[in-house]
Amino acid sequence: MSANKIIDQYLIREIVHPLLAICLGLVAIFVTYSLSRLLVDADAGLLRATDVVQLTLLKSIISLDVLLPLSLFLAVMTGLGRLYTDSEIYAMRASGISEAHLLQPLLKLTLVLAIIVALLSTWARPWAYTQSYAIKAAAEASTDTGRIRAARFYNFGDNERTVFIEHIAENGRDLTGVFVRTKKASDLQVITASSGTFEYLARPLFHRLELKDARVFKKVVEDTDFSALFGTFVIWLPVESPQDQGYKVKSTSTLELSQATMPPEVAEFQWRLSTPVSMFLLALAAIPLSRSRPRQGRYAKMLLALVIYAVYFNLLDVSRSWVEQGSASHIWWVPGLLALLVVGMYVPVIVMKRRDRHAQG
Repeated sequence: MSANKIIDQYLIREIVHPLLAICLGLVAIFVTYSLSRLLVDADAGLLRATDVVQLTLLKSIISLDVLLPLSLFLAVMTGLGRLYTDSEIYAMRASGISEAHLLQPLLKLTLVLAIIVALLSTWARPWAYTQSYAIKAAAEASTDTGRIRAARFYNFGDNERTVFIEHIAENGRDLTGVFVRTKKASDLQVITASSGTFEYLARPLFHRLELKDARVFKKVVEDTDFSALFGTFVIWLPVESPQDQGYKVKSTSTLELSQATMPPEVAEFQWRLSTPVSMFLLALAAIPLSRSRPRQGRYAKMLLALVIYAVYFNLLDVSRSWVEQGSASHIWWVPGLLALLVVGMYVPVIVMKRRDRHAQG
């Protein structure tokens, strides 16, 4: 293996190691944040444990098109910063390896990662949103007691029926202290029972709720009120089907968005295309930002780098909002500003190299 290939592999390794560490750390933080929000719904019985796990994984996939560019940006700053601090870059230059040659493996790595981000943004992102919407719709339609917690009020059927269960046995069938309130138009029906049993899918598309010693009170506006005591009272609960979520921009395929003309669709399409461009530009910006003197420290410019990243993505988010509202036609002026900044970072280096060559000549 030639010396150039060894150096190329060494440079890539110096970037990939912090890249993996930073990316895993950011994903862990995002997963923790997502879990904290989803567990609130799970504790209320609105989501099952499997729903929480699936939604967390899907949200992580959605977040990768933003977390990967940040991870590469910080990884280049960290990896090259160490090489500058330890004077390894200067040693490579002294041995006859030009800076342009040192940049080649980094640019190749950036290009590969940009392609991965493009796939995540244009294909994985809408797929993950589609799955998330389906899981949430199924959770909202579910009416079995597997997702109901004791001592809480739950509304079903567009709030027509309210259910309260004081205690649910571990088997999920035996109930204690049942309250069912049903309201249709101006009619009101209230049922209370000391105990009962629940049978999941006792009939196709129906659950069976059997109440013991049930007291029934029914108030009818155009008729006589009704009140009775039943030793056994059976309620058949229809199994609700997940409602069609309708058209969602975030779950629409990229190909379909490319032909759309409405502002929200245009904004989503441009955002998906901007993520790989942003990753490439941020990686290019990180290379000159990572330069430091031997005794300056590898994190000397890290604060400046984070400020540039925060300002860039905030501007990109603002520009997307403007396109969604119809106030602007595109978001590309933001990557254009970053491209100008990158050019401004490289121009002094190029000028200095030409001066050195001219002086040597």
